[in-house]
Amino acid sequence: MPDELAEVLDSAIYKEIASQAVYEAAQLKTEDPAAKELLKELAGQEVKHAEKLKALKERGLVKPQWHQDKIADLKVSDYLTGGGTLEGAGLQDALIFAMKREGESVAFYHKMMGMMRAEEAKQLCAGLANEELRHKMRLEILYDRLFYGND
Repeated sequence: MPDELAEVLDSAIYKEIASQAVYEAAQLKTEDPAAKELLKELAGQEVKHAEKLKALKERGLVKPQWHQDKIADLKVSDYLTGGGTLEGAGLQDALIFAMKREGESVAFYHKMMGMMRAEEAKQLCAGLANEELRHKMRLEILYDRLFYGND
C-alpha cells in the first residue's frame, strides 16, 4: 500500500477512535436519557467505522471502494449556536455538538485531500469526507424533524 494511502487510513482510524472516546465521555456529562442514547449510538458507529478502516488497511486498497454519491450539506449546524459543551446537555445540544463534530471531520478530510499527491489518496480522502457528510446530513435531518417538525 502506498505511503500516502496508509497515512490517510491511519489518520482516519485515529480520528474514529478519538470520536468514539469523545462520545463515550460525553455520555457521562448529561443526565438526559435521549442525549445519552444518541451519544451511545454515535460512539458505536465510530467503532464500526474504525473497524471498517482497519479491515481496509489490512486487505489493501486496490481501487476506490467508497460510494461517491453527491451528498447534500444541509448546513443546519452552520447557523446554530450551542453544542460547545455537553455538561448537562439535553438532546438538542447533543445533536448540535455531533453535527458540528461531523462537519469538522468533513473539513479535515477536505484539507487532507489537498495535501495528498497520489490520486488514490485524494480519492480516499474524498470518500471519507463524503461518509462524514452523510453522517452530518442524517443528524441534521433528525434535528430538523425533532425541533422544527419538518418531515
